[in-house]
Amino acid sequence: MSAAESKIEIRPMNLEDTNTILSIDGEIRAAGKAITYENLTAEYILSISKGITARENPASYVGSLTGNVAALLDFSFVADIDGQVRGFVLGQVARLRESATEVGVIEMIGVHPDYQRKGIGTKLINALADKYRSKGIKIMRIGINYRDKSFLSLVEHAGFSAARLIVYSKIL
Repeated sequence: MSAAESKIEIRPMNLEDTNTILSIDGEIRAAGKAITYENLTAEYILSISKGITARENPASYVGSLTGNVAALLDFSFVADIDGQVRGFVLGQVARLRESATEVGVIEMIGVHPDYQRKGIGTKLINALADKYRSKGIKIMRIGINYRDKSFLSLVEHAGFSAARLIVYSKIL
């Protein structure tokens, strides 16, 4: 059965998914498709100790998680295809400075390169949007590198549009 014919199951992320998420992030980077997230890794978001690498001990990542992982897990989902995790979305709730309103933020989304453009990313975004709605959150945001045309296409397809606020950065 091809990836297009396989059943996609979206479910809440759990700690046991960590190694697979890191592997998918690595595959995306190896394929040169991490334009938006070129300076942000799943490893960083999950606050994993940098002293452990997947090659040394893949099972050790779960034990090295730090920070408030429970809050991240509350708003994170994975896509299972035939019992294998092939995509993920990591979300958090943030407070908008300009209106003191809570918003749902997509911290990172990733789909294994062999499974991209099959609706998995859209399903992950929709699952996260449903979770935010169930918590009374009415706005969802994601930051995108304007050069990342493929990713831009995904989020526009999922119903996002450019916001009024533009963020400028200065490298120090």
